[in-house]
Amino acid sequence: MSPDAEVIAVVDQGSTTTKGALYTTAGDFVFETGFAVERRAEGAAVEHDAGELARGVVELVQELLHREQKVVALGLTCQRSTCLLWDRASGKPLTPALSWQDRSELDRVESLAAHGAEVTRRTGLLLSPHYAAPKLARLLEEIPGGHQRAAVGELIAGTLDAFLVRQLVGVDATEPGHAGRSLLYNLESGEWDPTLCELLDIPPAALPELRPSAGRWGEVDGVPLLAVAGDQQAALLGHGGWVTGTAVAHFGTGAFVLTSTGSEPVRHPGLLSAVLAATASGRRFQLEGAVNSAGSAVDRACQLTAERLEDWQEARLDVDNLPLVLPALAGVGAPWWRPGAKGLLVEGELEIVGPPLLGGVLAGVAMRVVDCLEALRQAGMRLDVLRLSGKLTRLRGLVDLIADAGQIEVEVSAQEETGLLGMAKLVAAVLDDNDEPLTASPAASYQRSPGWDPARVATVRGRWRQFVRDVLDLD
Repeated sequence: MSPDAEVIAVVDQGSTTTKGALYTTAGDFVFETGFAVERRAEGAAVEHDAGELARGVVELVQELLHREQKVVALGLTCQRSTCLLWDRASGKPLTPALSWQDRSELDRVESLAAHGAEVTRRTGLLLSPHYAAPKLARLLEEIPGGHQRAAVGELIAGTLDAFLVRQLVGVDATEPGHAGRSLLYNLESGEWDPTLCELLDIPPAALPELRPSAGRWGEVDGVPLLAVAGDQQAALLGHGGWVTGTAVAHFGTGAFVLTSTGSEPVRHPGLLSAVLAATASGRRFQLEGAVNSAGSAVDRACQLTAERLEDWQEARLDVDNLPLVLPALAGVGAPWWRPGAKGLLVEGELEIVGPPLLGGVLAGVAMRVVDCLEALRQAGMRLDVLRLSGKLTRLRGLVDLIADAGQIEVEVSAQEETGLLGMAKLVAAVLDDNDEPLTASPAASYQRSPGWDPARVATVRGRWRQFVRDVLDLD
């Protein structure tokens, strides 16, 4: 790095880690650091200590700022549907941060099932316990005078990004990508929706201010915070997904398969429509398929089998001789949306142990990504290439199976943490006052063209679809 190069600092607060990095304004990597975060899980409830998350982010920002003298701007991304209540006057958290993985409000969501179509029409999402509003409603019930305090604006009910922004720059504000995960944001109007607030029992006075994703949010020690975005949006941006035709799958706890739809939202009954990012030139939208259990399912399989994932890096996944496994540790996402499903759902009454279980889970994760690709195509999206990132992309067999079964060119990013890169690009777009930094794609460490003929694809995918219909009892 040139001694005179200007540097962007970015932070990604996720479900299992908080990471920070430095990039030059030209997009060159400089430095990365991070640490694990704790979460508490009991039954369907999953939560974090909100104060610990905030302290970790603030300390990491300070570390990045003091590491380089030329830091000119900051960017922040984090897990999207995680939410909490905090005091407007002091900024102190009043509750734990309930994780996006928390499904404790399933009964509340099911009681609202008659309103599901209206919720989807207004938000682009399905009515699900993964999103913030049902959890915020419970938190308001649990703290003394919660609804009364919310109604007069004494407390804030928001997603984690808004809480972290408050701790960093002192304002209670969120951006459209995170707001969309609340079930309270109207995708068409770009505003909080009074009808949804009433339906989900969240007083509008308690919601944070809406701001564009890219713009001036405030300052930390004189350095401006210029961009805030959801973690999956950031990954899409890191892969050059600002332009249409590029699909992206980032593997973490879950896997999310996304593509940009341009300046207008696109709807599909099995997918989620959302804002990719809002800039000075307007909002750009994305279409998304969620695989709720990816890395988490693989980790669980490794625990059950005592297998080491590094031993599978070059292993081929022979789907003809592997058991069929549907990863559902946190429910089943797109395109079927069965939040009540739980565990590793296997074919028939098979009891699977040892390496076949891990192989079946890996193949199942690959097939779930292909499920989402098929839904994106059904929605009319042109998919020229699928770009992958995250720990699981080190496994050649998983990557090759996605290319073959998905019939798509696949590129594995040389940068595993594309969310950090995406935030650096979004900050650079603000600094440059144009979208050009968002269009570049990262270097690839591995590329794979599809190798199966159509008959092979039809056989393998047909067997998978029948298995899914059986285990989920689909009509």
